[in-house]
Amino acid sequence: MNGQRPGKRQCQAYQYCGVSHDDPFHRMFLNKHYAQASVAFLRAGRNREAKICDAYLLREKARSISTTANVARIQAFITAANAFTNCARGSPPKQVNERLAYYRTAGECYLEARDLKNAGDSYRMIEQYDTAVRTYWEGGCVDEMVEVITQHGDALDGDLLERLTRVARMYYFKVHSNSHPVSEYP
Repeated sequence: MNGQRPGKRQCQAYQYCGVSHDDPFHRMFLNKHYAQASVAFLRAGRNREAKICDAYLLREKARSISTTANVARIQAFITAANAFTNCARGSPPKQVNERLAYYRTAGECYLEARDLKNAGDSYRMIEQYDTAVRTYWEGGCVDEMVEVITQHGDALDGDLLERLTRVARMYYFKVHSNSHPVSEYP
């Protein structure tokens, strides 16, 4: 992760809430005492911050589930991803970086759960189009991939765009007799 400590981005995402570093609830959060911080925020009437803590707690719980308990782990990551998506949607309009961080984290949780359509949607929300089209393709979500290609092709890596456009054309030719709009994209 770019040479950063694993918790570094988490700290940065939380900074956007406008909470002072001297805030004891913030310190609980930074020390990964998510449950305690959530309760403290709720008691203080700070519901949005409590929901943020809950999302991080859900992700930690999902990570702690053994990889051999596949169904439980998948469901836990989907629950965490949904919580982060709700945090992103609940972010104030001016706090763009906070919203982006939560959508990115939601995408990572969806990837862990192998829910590639929702992961692609999360990456698309934060305009990481290269990652979105790769994720859509890996998940077999060709229509979504083509939609990103046609709407944001200029923002995609040239080689990736060319390769996936060619692959999508072959897919639609084989499956739908080339009746999809990707054939119109250069």
